[in-house]
Amino acid sequence: MTTARFTFAITALVIAGCSSQMHRAPRERPSRPSLGAPIDRVGRPLVGNALLGPIDTADASDRRKEQYNRAAPGAWPSFIADMERTLGLYDGLDRTCGNQWLADQRAAPAMRYRALATLFADDRLWINSRSTRCTQYLAVERAALAAPGAATDDCGGRTPSYDVNNRFRSLLIRGTLDDAVDGVVRDDHEHSTVVFPFLAAP
Repeated sequence: MTTARFTFAITALVIAGCSSQMHRAPRERPSRPSLGAPIDRVGRPLVGNALLGPIDTADASDRRKEQYNRAAPGAWPSFIADMERTLGLYDGLDRTCGNQWLADQRAAPAMRYRALATLFADDRLWINSRSTRCTQYLAVERAALAAPGAATDDCGGRTPSYDVNNRFRSLLIRGTLDDAVDGVVRDDHEHSTVVFPFLAAP
């Protein structure tokens, strides 16, 4: 008998508590904050740092990179000319001009690097979401442009295990995904490709 009364009393209290919450005036939703100007963006690694003003003065180079980071998508094409000039420098590093990925040897020198500069200025990571195989950096872009050795069934994008620095520079120097050795042999942490957030602890 005592147990039944106790249970009923608790139930009544719970119901009363819920009822009092239901009769409160609804809270107003806070207004959505307005977005300010962008201050940085992370698309393909090295695009901004490696292709904008590498031989300019430090002040001029930093200023152009800041403009790039803050640019809205509609202004991205304004950086194509900067990137074309720098791509020409990379193309000559192996003393063979014209073997850079997407370099057009039939075009006038001023236009030789337009295709790759245009691709990089549109600085987004492209991902094939239908694929569960992720082994190749820039796989989606390279497959779409019929690059030799491109993996057509790869997800592309960028996993933590890709050595993007070496692959990026190799494409710029000799048009392949071989390693253009930069002195960095491996990361000093092991990252996961299956456990969120996919990065090792700092």
